[in-house]
Amino acid sequence: MLYSANYPDILIGNLDINPSIYSPNADYCIQFALTKEQKYDYEEYEAILKSAINGFRKSNTYRHYKSYLYSLGLDCCQFHPYMQATDDHDIATLEMHHCMLNIYDIAILITEHTLNTYGSITEFDLDDLLRLEHSENNIPIVMLCKDCHVKYHHKFLYVHPDMIFGQWWNLLYKYPLGLTREIMEKIVRYLEWSIGEKFEYRVKNMERLLALRDSLANWSDTTKELIQHGHERGFGQSRHNEGNNVQGKDESKITIAEYVNEIRGLGG
Repeated sequence: MLYSANYPDILIGNLDINPSIYSPNADYCIQFALTKEQKYDYEEYEAILKSAINGFRKSNTYRHYKSYLYSLGLDCCQFHPYMQATDDHDIATLEMHHCMLNIYDIAILITEHTLNTYGSITEFDLDDLLRLEHSENNIPIVMLCKDCHVKYHHKFLYVHPDMIFGQWWNLLYKYPLGLTREIMEKIVRYLEWSIGEKFEYRVKNMERLLALRDSLANWSDTTKELIQHGHERGFGQSRHNEGNNVQGKDESKITIAEYVNEIRGLGG
């Protein structure tokens, strides 16, 4: 415990291994780390989140991670591939979008889990954990141009799970005690949307493609059968009507209309 010479009755010490400033003349204290009890103070809780997120976005880790994504080929908008960006030149503003769970959801997930296990967390701890999880590719990331990013947040754009980079499910396994009701509902809604109408459409579309593949696989045999049938019926060959034939003039050939009618019957 330390006393401040300039401010009498101001004490500096550790309260439950949490550096704190307190006074016997005050019914509250200022603590370095956020605790489970303090998380109910919305302003303080929000200040910790914003400070950690801002620190992460201004860090070298954030810039290097974006360059790392470029090196993997994620250097263009997922919906407008011609909008590309590199470390040296940006044709268009390319933004690293946290899909399904935004950066605040991820920060809350990590913060809540830490509070429920360790009991306290600082903005520096949260900043470090955000860097760690990004570096380990445990964050759902989609590269979008600025327009697409705005449309997504206004719910005018759908991003399929196949478009997401990162093993984001590891984040849920790693911080299970940080799952709040809001975060779980957001994930469930996204997954239901992905495996609901969108999934049914993909299944039906796949069935149509498979049916087309089977038809093309049988195309060769069917074509041979039709050609053989045409030769047998004399398609393209002259024929004579012995009773009504005009001397020196061939009877009309089998017409294409007649042939088509016959192959319709052949095809069943």
